[in-house]
Amino acid sequence: MSKLPDEFLGARLRLNRKTVDDVDDALEAVDASFDELQVWMKWAASRPSRESIVALTRDDDERFRSDERWAYWIREIDSAVLVGSATLDRRGTAGELEIGYWIRSDRTRRGYATEAASILTSAAFTYVPTTTTVKISMDRANTASAAVPRKLGFVPVAEYEREIITPGHSGTGAAWITSRDEWLRRT
Repeated sequence: MSKLPDEFLGARLRLNRKTVDDVDDALEAVDASFDELQVWMKWAASRPSRESIVALTRDDDERFRSDERWAYWIREIDSAVLVGSATLDRRGTAGELEIGYWIRSDRTRRGYATEAASILTSAAFTYVPTTTTVKISMDRANTASAAVPRKLGFVPVAEYEREIITPGHSGTGAAWITSRDEWLRRT
């Protein structure tokens, strides 16, 4: 049994564990956002097919069950529209979990990525007791993504060289972290 629940409710969003039942909604969101996603996301270098989204979702499900990566679809509570995805991943050093996210293009600038990242940060510290820090990383050129950890009070800790694998990548990554003590003090 996974350490994290299958669902989280926020003020405006519901995060549900990824399942293939939602693939058609996810594909619609990806299609609506493809021009922006391909700029930043390696998996969107070419327009994903239904089969590729199914394969990614099944991989996410396996990794969820093994407590390696917890992947969620993001839906608006009011409309039930699938508006993106968010993940909490075991990467990097022991005790550190990393958050990733994308939001459907017609739903950006509403604070959805910030709300989803906040939910997953709290979940990391609540459900995975060995978590000491949560990290959010992005390409330095992705200023919209960089606004999320800043709004949540994460601290910038490093810029580093990274491979340029999508058209938007600059070759420099940026990492932001928050510790358990800092997060609990602020929330």
